[in-house]
Amino acid sequence: MKLDKEYIEKLQKESEKIRETLVETTSKNGGHLAPNLGIVELTQAIHEVFNLPKDKLLFDVGHQSYVHKLLTGRDNNFKTLRTKGGIGPFLDPKESKYDFFIAGHAGSALSAGAGIAVANPKDKVIVVVGDASIANGNSLEALNNIGENIKNIIVILNDNEMSIGKNVGSLSSFFGRLMVSNTYMSIRNDIRGIVSKGKVGNQVKNFLERIETSVKQFFLPSSISEVLGYQFLGVIDGHNLEDLVKTLEAAKEMEGPVFIHVKTEKGKGYQLAEENKEKFHGISPFNPKTGEVKSGDRTYSNIFGIELVRIAEKDEDIFAISAAMIKGTGLGKFKKEFPNRCIDVGIAEGHAVTFAGGLAISGKKPYIAIYSTFFQRALDQMIHDVALQNLPVRFIVDRAGIVGEDGKTHQGIHDLRIFLGMPNYTVLAPTTGTELEDIIKLSGEFNEGPLVVRFPRGTAYEMENKIKFKLGKWNEIISGNNNLYLATGAMLKELLEIKDQLKDKNLDGTIVSCTSIRPLDEKYILSEFSKYENIFTFEDAYEKGGFGTEILEFINEKKINIKINIIGLDNISIPHGSRNILLEDFGLRGQKLIERIEEKINGKK
Repeated sequence: MKLDKEYIEKLQKESEKIRETLVETTSKNGGHLAPNLGIVELTQAIHEVFNLPKDKLLFDVGHQSYVHKLLTGRDNNFKTLRTKGGIGPFLDPKESKYDFFIAGHAGSALSAGAGIAVANPKDKVIVVVGDASIANGNSLEALNNIGENIKNIIVILNDNEMSIGKNVGSLSSFFGRLMVSNTYMSIRNDIRGIVSKGKVGNQVKNFLERIETSVKQFFLPSSISEVLGYQFLGVIDGHNLEDLVKTLEAAKEMEGPVFIHVKTEKGKGYQLAEENKEKFHGISPFNPKTGEVKSGDRTYSNIFGIELVRIAEKDEDIFAISAAMIKGTGLGKFKKEFPNRCIDVGIAEGHAVTFAGGLAISGKKPYIAIYSTFFQRALDQMIHDVALQNLPVRFIVDRAGIVGEDGKTHQGIHDLRIFLGMPNYTVLAPTTGTELEDIIKLSGEFNEGPLVVRFPRGTAYEMENKIKFKLGKWNEIISGNNNLYLATGAMLKELLEIKDQLKDKNLDGTIVSCTSIRPLDEKYILSEFSKYENIFTFEDAYEKGGFGTEILEFINEKKINIKINIIGLDNISIPHGSRNILLEDFGLRGQKLIERIEEKINGKK
């Protein structure tokens, strides 16, 4: 490949156009802007050097993949990013042959890449890992396995947070170029070939290797990569196209595994994102000139955060834990007020749960706030470390139910059956913001075991007549005959919004707010169920193993012969798109929900 001035200038112009497209599209659709602005040149260089899709490219996490999408024939459609039927938010093999493995959660790409490399020994496998993902437990396990066995894999650390001082940075830049230069590589291989012959030669070789390692460690950031068996290259300026291409060309010819440390700047090329990297990491639609985002109403996340601060002011035993989502889970104010009691463990949900267990067994009151989809990553710890010991850990399950634009890897539809499938967990799904306030107020003194509080993304629902929460007690909102509608969490709002249409079709009945899923309101079930011809449960989760199943198991245990109609999600692959649209598409809102109810009642007649 000829790296002349004209070639580099062509790539640089392409970089500018890519950044313009990224800002324009995310300002309308929302998305992960800052990480993609920072990886433009690196992605370009990978596409220039390697033969994709014969060579396989994986990202960890997939929110770094927008530039990759633009360079693989999806540029004309890119304006549909994160919209229903449009370009997806993460990598998905169903979307493109260039997306070799699904990538929504952190920690999967290195393990998948290892398997792909073993299965395709003649191809190169390139895995781009964010600096937050590299410390994930799965990533470290994979790095260890790769270094021992796999030769055709190249691991690129996209480091957009590590600070490298001016002097060290200058020397690192110089040395990084030197390490991949043709002269260095040629001399290095020639010397090794000469001195490796014979006993004395091996002693010289070992001595030279020790010198080389010492020099690298002096100039470069400390790295375990070579200890694990990797060829190490770096630190490379992630915005210098010439250096990137040269480095990747060298890596392509080396027997691996190869570990390349690339330094990038999050938000590069868009001043507002450079100045506020966290805000523009994942952002809602915004004004591209000012960066302003439309202010929203009171959200469930904000309610949780505010109430937790209030009770923590009076109780020094309260701790808050998050996994790289302090602001997203409403803990921003708590972090500011109680920095020593707010712990961000990074992308390490399993550790977060066991850490919370350690606090709980020591008499503290831990609240662990994580998005629903990410709690899936800590199943063993939730069973082994919390359930078996019945520890009072408070699990705050944010973004429960259909999340929306982040798509199939991020929908929070599995948490109910996960938590209900384990012993000792109390499970609550508040139907209004006021109920969530009540629950958080009471939670500080809840010591009967692990407590789960799940709520959806977005604006908190409220009713004129406020519901007062009581553990194990349901609340009748509307009284009626024939049909009994039991709604938990976000589904109360959906049901109340169609109550008039149900009445017009003679499908009206009693509507009940069922915040307490475990324990159920057993008194209500035993006294009221027999009065109704049709009984429905409504949940914004996978319908098997959830709220409806919990009721079925109870009435079966009590030998009550009553049919329960469960209305939930029967598909685990919920695509990306607006939450409102997806709720209706999957029969949990509006006309589609009415049709599901009508079919259950009238379809059997």
